[in-house]
Amino acid sequence: MTRRPSLAGRLSRALAACVALALIVMVAVSTLVMRSWMLADLDSELARLSQRVAERLQLEDESDEDAQSDSPDDEARNSGDGADSDDDAESSDQSEDQPSPPAPPARGERGPGFGGSGISEGTLQYVDEDGEVAGAIVSNFSVRPLDEHALAVLADVPADGIARTVRLKSWGSFRVRAQVYDGRTVLVGVPMDRVDDVVLMLVAVEVGLSLVVAIASGVAGRAWVRRELRPLAVVRAAASDIARRDLAEEAEDLTRVGDEATSGPVEVAEVAGALNSMIDAVEDGLERRARSEARLRQFVADASHELRTPLASVQGYAQLACRDIDEASRSQALERISSEGARMATLVEELLTLARLDDDRSLARDRVEVIPLVLDALSDAHVLCPDHTWELGSAAEKPVLGDEAAVRQILTNLLTNARVHTPAGTRVVVSVLGEDSPRLRSSPGVDETSGAPGTRAPASSTITIRVADDGPGIPEAIRERVFDRFVRGDSSRTRDGHGSSGLGMSIVDSLARAMGGRVCLVDSESGTVIDVTLPSA
Repeated sequence: MTRRPSLAGRLSRALAACVALALIVMVAVSTLVMRSWMLADLDSELARLSQRVAERLQLEDESDEDAQSDSPDDEARNSGDGADSDDDAESSDQSEDQPSPPAPPARGERGPGFGGSGISEGTLQYVDEDGEVAGAIVSNFSVRPLDEHALAVLADVPADGIARTVRLKSWGSFRVRAQVYDGRTVLVGVPMDRVDDVVLMLVAVEVGLSLVVAIASGVAGRAWVRRELRPLAVVRAAASDIARRDLAEEAEDLTRVGDEATSGPVEVAEVAGALNSMIDAVEDGLERRARSEARLRQFVADASHELRTPLASVQGYAQLACRDIDEASRSQALERISSEGARMATLVEELLTLARLDDDRSLARDRVEVIPLVLDALSDAHVLCPDHTWELGSAAEKPVLGDEAAVRQILTNLLTNARVHTPAGTRVVVSVLGEDSPRLRSSPGVDETSGAPGTRAPASSTITIRVADDGPGIPEAIRERVFDRFVRGDSSRTRDGHGSSGLGMSIVDSLARAMGGRVCLVDSESGTVIDVTLPSA
């Protein structure tokens, strides 16, 4: 398996590369600046040398003119003075035994204006006078003539007074400047060795320092990055701890990232905070899943038992009907089969309704007039149970925002609950209350938001449908669970075919929630009062 590079290593190398790049740019700029400054100094020196050579040429020309003017008088003086001639002859004879000093070199060997004070070692001089070309270099404190190749290269230099760099094969590189003085092209040059040496030394020093600085910055950057990224080890440890666990078995006490990471750099703190949020979400999800699974298991158990009872009844009455019995017994058996079948159909329909609400809790949000629906529900209840008193109380003529079929089912389930669980002669009143209507206090243990513990209801415009009866009321033992599934006033699971399944109030709660409303059990001195609050249109 190929080892992947660490983030610290990559960041440190990137830092070192950036430092090295910056240093390279600095070296290049400083080298160019230094070279330009030294070339400017050489150019000024060339200008000074060119002026000095021009002055020396002028002095030599004046000296030649004086020598020509004095030459006739010397000849006459020498011819008229015989005694001096004899003396000279004698002195000549006396000095034959002593060596004479060497004659100065001719003008063609040294060139006009060559040498003199102020001419440093390595200085190049070139003079072109009337087609006579002479060039020399000061070397070892003597003037050495240039070869033909060097003279040819210098002859190509424009005499415009601009400094240029030329390279002579046998002598190296020179900074030269050519200019015309009195019809003569005078060129002076200084060697580039000192400039090249200084620049080379500067580059070597700067490159060496740059390498040291780049390596040092890489090492220091790696250490700094490792220190800054140390909190990520805590994050990794927390994530590894979660990965090692079996969340199906160990869903509690998951390791969270401490303050070392959450209070570190922004990027690390954000990662640590996100991990802690993820752990919270995982724990919450696992807890909700556990509760959901528990409810599902209880729901399946209750549904299975509820369906098993009518199925057993249907099977028993079917076997009875198949026997050789009288017609009255067979008719009774078929009637019971039909009743239990209807009961199972109702139970299945209610289960399907709850399943649909669990999958998609959103319903239509239309403008629904409540009063006509209340009147229809009261009329149906009076037909089904004429021994009860069904009345319409306060009627706020305001529409609600919801689903008409859902509102109808809520009213039907509430009135059915009142019909099934109250004796004959019970008075049932259905009221539609606006926001300014007097309200009752909700029952202890039942939140005003819904029949189960939850959040407070939204403070928006609402309409409340109240169903109140003067019956025996809901037993205290189940008041807190009245809106749970399969909760009945009678704890017995046997039914005579006319009892409830224990899903009606749960369906009311689910429908109200799906429309953005709530349902609650309200305290009352007698009987049962249930409020269904829905948003108004």
